[in-house]
Amino acid sequence: MKGRYGRGGMNDVTPPGDPLEPIRNEIDKIDDQLLALFAQRLQQADKLTALKANQTGLPLRPGREVAMLRRLMANAPAPLDREFVLEQWRALMTAGLRRQRVIDVVVGGGRGDPARLFDVARRHFGARTRIKDLGEPQLALQKAAENPETIVAVTSWPSAPGVGAWWPALTERRFHSLHLIAGLPLLGAGEEPEAALFAASPNEAAGGDVSLLLAFDPHHRLQRALNEAGLVGKEIARAEPRVLVRVDGFVALDDPRAAMLSRAGLDSVRVLGSYARV
Repeated sequence: MKGRYGRGGMNDVTPPGDPLEPIRNEIDKIDDQLLALFAQRLQQADKLTALKANQTGLPLRPGREVAMLRRLMANAPAPLDREFVLEQWRALMTAGLRRQRVIDVVVGGGRGDPARLFDVARRHFGARTRIKDLGEPQLALQKAAENPETIVAVTSWPSAPGVGAWWPALTERRFHSLHLIAGLPLLGAGEEPEAALFAASPNEAAGGDVSLLLAFDPHHRLQRALNEAGLVGKEIARAEPRVLVRVDGFVALDDPRAAMLSRAGLDSVRVLGSYARV
């Protein structure tokens, strides 16, 4: 005898008058509705793909994603929690992204925990994304720089303790095409994220942003330069004469305030990028 789902077996038989049956039927109806809505969402993603057919570069919108997740989390009714909303909509976002472009991820954590960094990348980009651990942050960055339209790099956070001071390599010209566009995981505790997402894409404001800047500061003029440029920030790492700076707010790649830092005594100022968390 076949049961309710047609699989056969005595355990699948639904007794007549089972009080669970109406609930199961309602769940089935909701599942059907969800399937239809998922299909509609991907159809809209296909429309985006068609409109952007002649555009080059990675189809990444980290600022929009954060803003969307914030809105969804704020409007989520009980019993939905923030983690559930994040996981489900990240899956939808990556499904739509795959329909626009196949993007591979390379991971480099240095002396950090490679398994944890791989897991952070997997949770953000989805189980179907190809992810390869290259070991060192510089190797991951180099791979992304060589393949700017198909590969992004996830590294340990530049100033994270215990992973080695690899961040001075970001001043090298070979990495100047890459920018920090997200701090991962998007939802997390602590002042700094665990991982950095680098891509050949411009940074994008989402609100509540934090920016990272690199500069040469041989005369220790950083704080004065920040004050003169009207920026609120602080040094978070130093490898003489290089300094890594955390700035409150969004600083665009061509922000004139970065030029003001140079006039105030810093050298080779580079906006590394920015990130926002939900």
